[in-house]
Amino acid sequence: MSEPAWWPIGIAISSFKDAQSDGQLRTSYGRSVLWEFESLQKPEGWHSLPEDGHVWGQWDTEINTVETLSISSQGLVLLLNSKVKAVIHPTHRGDDVSRLSRYEPWKKALQDQPILLPIGGWSVDGNDRVLLFPSHTAIPFDSQEPTVLEMVNKLGAIHSSLESFTTPNTERRWNDRLKDVEDKLKTKTMWRAPHSTSTLGLPRLHLSLDSIVEVDGERMFLPLSRSLSEHLLCESDRLPSLATLMMLEHQWARKQGLSEQQRHDVLKAWSSSVPWAWSSRSALSTVKGGAWVWRYHATILELAQAKAFGDEETVKACEQWLRDVSRLQAHLGALRLWKSGQWVGITGLAVSFFSWRLATLTEGQSLVLALLSLGVGIATNVIYRLKDPKPY
Repeated sequence: MSEPAWWPIGIAISSFKDAQSDGQLRTSYGRSVLWEFESLQKPEGWHSLPEDGHVWGQWDTEINTVETLSISSQGLVLLLNSKVKAVIHPTHRGDDVSRLSRYEPWKKALQDQPILLPIGGWSVDGNDRVLLFPSHTAIPFDSQEPTVLEMVNKLGAIHSSLESFTTPNTERRWNDRLKDVEDKLKTKTMWRAPHSTSTLGLPRLHLSLDSIVEVDGERMFLPLSRSLSEHLLCESDRLPSLATLMMLEHQWARKQGLSEQQRHDVLKAWSSSVPWAWSSRSALSTVKGGAWVWRYHATILELAQAKAFGDEETVKACEQWLRDVSRLQAHLGALRLWKSGQWVGITGLAVSFFSWRLATLTEGQSLVLALLSLGVGIATNVIYRLKDPKPY
């Protein structure tokens, strides 16, 4: 029997049969719980409440029909009584989605936003096993620019509604998660960024251009649980809005490739619906990470997921992107030399001042040294800023 689509064939250490037997999915990325979900593919499996964990929201035990709509790396999607859709996660992957509905302040902030929240579910040990959503129509991603820019603008609106729940820049944790993935994948690239103070963490929202739905004529996002690879490799970090934006941009780029103008348009559409500070020059500056470090983050996460599920085509595309980004990193390395010119200028000013006070140099000589030092500091700073690569 071949493994189902949700089985991580590329990283699984235990066999499918053994994992089913002992309830543990063992992979080269780590391990996760595998639970018996097959009973829920029949109406009888819904007639009583699960014995362990926590059932919340609208959980109906009067289920007469169950139809399996899809099976993918995200899990199974079932249609219950021809009206409620149930998302089943065979392995544990956190509870990012249910918390959006179970934590009342977040739910209230998101209630008028273009995101379809779950109405019920079942969680065990902080992991969503079942998520129930009201009736909706899945909209295939058409790769058209108007669709992308519309959803990007909506992404900004969703994140802006959560502005009061932001947390300060956690640069160290964001850099640590990059290292964790790099170390496991053994990539030849490495990127650490000194993120802007205006880049803030948000409650986790995993959104995708492949998870757009229509409700009452409006297109909106259906939130996803974190990918299996991210769950196994990374801590459950809060990430900035820019991180999610770059994941959507990366998805679009993988479909057709993007021009500089299209990347610019994506940032512009997002900037129009988020607080100014989130899209300021400082927040988008490449020397501070900006959009490019989050493009890198999106790429290595997709690479990890592609390797997990044996998607060789995507693996090759991601590895090619990483080879190309090495040139950008080399440019940033050269920029650090120009940045050091500012310290040369500051040092020169200090030397000129103390040389004048100690009468080591004449007043005129000290003034000339001070002016030269100031000129070096200003010139190198201007060059440093002008050579900062565009965020798009």
